[in-house]
Order: sequence, then structure tokens, then C-alpha cells
Amino acid sequence: MAEPFRVAVVMPSAINDLAFSQSMYDALVAIQEEWGEENFEFAYSEGMFVVDDAAAAIRDYASQGYDLVIAHGSQYGSSLVEIAPDFPDTSFAWGTTVDTFADQGITNVFAYEARSEQGGYVNGVMAAMLTESNVIGVIGPIETGDAKLYVDGFVAGVA
Repeated sequence: MAEPFRVAVVMPSAINDLAFSQSMYDALVAIQEEWGEENFEFAYSEGMFVVDDAAAAIRDYASQGYDLVIAHGSQYGSSLVEIAPDFPDTSFAWGTTVDTFADQGITNVFAYEARSEQGGYVNGVMAAMLTESNVIGVIGPIETGDAKLYVDGFVAGVA
């Protein structure tokens, strides 16, 4: 019997956040249900907003021999630059950006980008249509990655 494909993911928030981390968790559960536990195994660390803690978890998963380690947040990029070269047989993915660090000679990091601006745009349009005071605001958790894309989309939708 072949070994299962093993994936580990480090997420900044809880797996039941009804948003960013839950979408990743739910996708991994769906893959496991489709492929079967004997073919797909995953582990996760949630609530890893502190980058140093996330870096330790990323390194730990890589040292355990996971096939793919996903750093699910744009705040984890500098950690991958430090960790990925130490584990050339492990693939790493991170979002939500397109930088794979190939210009730094790193060949085992892949990137994905959420289209957060689309949801932000729709919510911005709805906010503009529903406001009675003509005062609209939006707050994002960080000023980078998909959080910035969401806010930019929201602002465009309000306009």
C-alpha cells in the first residue's frame, strides 16, 4: 500500500472562524473525504497569528516529513524564506500572495492568491446601497495580502 499524501497547514485564526482559516480546513476535510484517510492525511495548527509560533510549527511539520506544508497567511513569508531551504524534499505553499522566492534561489515554495477583492467589492456595494447615514467603514486585520485585497475591493464597491 502506498503512503498517504501528508499535508500540514498553519493558520492564523480558528478553524471555525467562518472565513479564512475555516475555508482552508473545510477544503482539506473535503479532500480527505474524497480520497480516503488511507490516501490523504492532514494536520493543522490554528490560531497561529504570532509569526514566531507559526514558524516553529512550520519547521516542526517539515521535520516530520509532511509532503506539503501550507503557511496559510501572507504574514508567514519571511518564515518560509528561512525554513524552506532546510527541507528541499518538502513542498511549501503560502497565501495569499504570488511570491515564490524563486529570485532568491528557493525552488520548493509555491504561492496562491485568494480573490478577496471580489467578496469585498460585493459587500461594499451592499453597504453603499443599505447605508442611511452615508457613513461607511471597513477594518481589516492586516495591511497586506488578501486582507488588503478585501478592503480595496470594499472601497471600490462603495464608490
